[in-house]
Formats: sequence, C-alpha cells, structure tokens
Amino acid sequence: MCNLGQGVFEAGEACGEARGIEKGAAREKSRIIYKRLENGFTLEQIADITEKTIEEIESIAA
Repeated sequence: MCNLGQGVFEAGEACGEARGIEKGAAREKSRIIYKRLENGFTLEQIADITEKTIEEIESIAA
C-alpha cells in the first residue's frame, strides 16, 4: 500500500476507535444512571455525578 493509502487507513481506524470509546462511555454513563435511580438517588444528585442535565437523565430513564 502506498503512504497515502496507509495514512487514510490509519486515520479511519483511529476515528472508528474514538467512536467506539465514545459509545462505550455513553453506555457506562447510562448504566450509572440506572443504578443510581434504583438506589434512590434524586435526579439532581445523578445530574451532579454524571454532569448531565436533569432532562437528559429523564430521557435515559424513560
């Protein structure tokens, strides 16, 4: 493969990896939100922990 092709491949690979990390982090935050709700945390407490808005937490919990 020529240098240009290798560079494009590596850039695409890095982009895909970054998206995968983002998705994993979002799933983990959702899991944290569900667990906190199950344990009786208030929406305000969860918002403080996760740095999300109350509206975002409500949409995840719905």
